[in-house]
Amino acid sequence: LYFQAFLEGLGTAPGSDPALRAELETTPLPELLRELAQRDPETFQRIDRQNPRRVVRAVEVIRRTGKSFAAQRAEWPAESARDALPFIGLARQPADLRDRVQRRVDAMFARGLVAETQQLLAGGLAENPTALQALGYRQVVEHLRGARSLPETVARVKTRTWQFARRQMTWFRHQANVCWLEVGPEDSPEVVAGRVEACWRLKN
Repeated sequence: LYFQAFLEGLGTAPGSDPALRAELETTPLPELLRELAQRDPETFQRIDRQNPRRVVRAVEVIRRTGKSFAAQRAEWPAESARDALPFIGLARQPADLRDRVQRRVDAMFARGLVAETQQLLAGGLAENPTALQALGYRQVVEHLRGARSLPETVARVKTRTWQFARRQMTWFRHQANVCWLEVGPEDSPEVVAGRVEACWRLKN
């Protein structure tokens, strides 16, 4: 989101309509997806269809404006930041990236993700639909409500995080002017930093 806002602007979509938002949030996700596919095929193809919050927002904008959600992204004039600035991307082999994702999720649970989520629920997390959709918290809340066991929840968070990482890499790989550096599990931070510096000097 931050990269896209920097590169393309935040767009011109209208603010939220509380009554319409409440209606959409009670509409089954499959119905919203069908409407989105009919009225805005471009957004339907690229949106995270497992994220109700994003789907609700897209349909909300379409209904309020009568225009596709995709058409309301702001355009940068002439030379945009996307073309003018060099970017450096660090890429890992899928097996290495997946291993790092799994170890990170294990560490999150080991550090007390379940207890943290319980505290957040006591503080009102359930009343915040946006926060409730956050990766990791959402699955733990489902676990605490009896939807699945803890081992199943850990596995589900690993799967969702891996899918999210793949979507991120797909998005970044379609950006212009990126200098991609392959990073292996044996590479130290110092080695990677040296490659980044060399690539930066080359691009500038």
